[in-house]
Amino acid sequence: MTSIAFFDIETDHNGKRILDIGSCYDDGRQLHVSSLDLFSKFLRGANYVCGHNIIKHDLKFVSSALSEANISIENAIDTLLWSPLLFPEKPYHALVKDDKLQTDAANNPLNDAYKSRHLFYDEVTAFSRLDSDLKTIFYGLLKTQVAFSAFFKCQSFQAENRNISELIFQRFHTRICEKAKVERLVVENPVELAYALAIINCNQRFSITPPWVIRNYPEIDRVIANLRGNPCLEGCLFCSQNLDIFQGLKRFFGFDDYRTYDGEPLQEKA
Repeated sequence: MTSIAFFDIETDHNGKRILDIGSCYDDGRQLHVSSLDLFSKFLRGANYVCGHNIIKHDLKFVSSALSEANISIENAIDTLLWSPLLFPEKPYHALVKDDKLQTDAANNPLNDAYKSRHLFYDEVTAFSRLDSDLKTIFYGLLKTQVAFSAFFKCQSFQAENRNISELIFQRFHTRICEKAKVERLVVENPVELAYALAIINCNQRFSITPPWVIRNYPEIDRVIANLRGNPCLEGCLFCSQNLDIFQGLKRFFGFDDYRTYDGEPLQEKA
């Protein structure tokens, strides 16, 4: 049976020393200490560790405890990284604010560990509700990425071996340009592509990629532009409906043609 230890830490204001550690299991066991040695003993028997923003922050402080407990860093699950993928229509999940968990009590890592556990199971439920093609796409893009692979492993999830580029075109055929360089993005920018497809899939005008995602993965803007922002010369279904200047003129302003000046279509040229 898979055992996951959920945890959170508090550090001093310089971010150099651990002040507090909180951890819990599904079976009710919990720990609230400042000792890495006690934390390491508490982790023994766990298959995975899970927390919020642990890849960029917590793991560097507790790596020795994980090593003592024989837990590989590849078995670390970060709920922060999965939230925009599984809740793209509401990237600031109810438990997330300013890249951190909201807490009922200030500086209470045990409380945050419990909230991380709740968010993790919300994410597992959200993933289970995705259609099989989108699950396969996320798996194909992220299964070898250290920050994401443990999420699949802890659920024993494996997707059938399919051509991910072809599947993306099939799944998003009316939402991305048919000439987009998807094959290259799958190889060079798999994480950015996954985040881009998540935001495209939710199909909500006012949904945005969280700023912290863009800070950590600045290539996302380029990926989205490649998928949806460069009209192809052939005029595929997506581009002809969404990037044609005359379609846009009619849809947004109700005009059939651009104004001319002295016989010149200056607006159209601009």
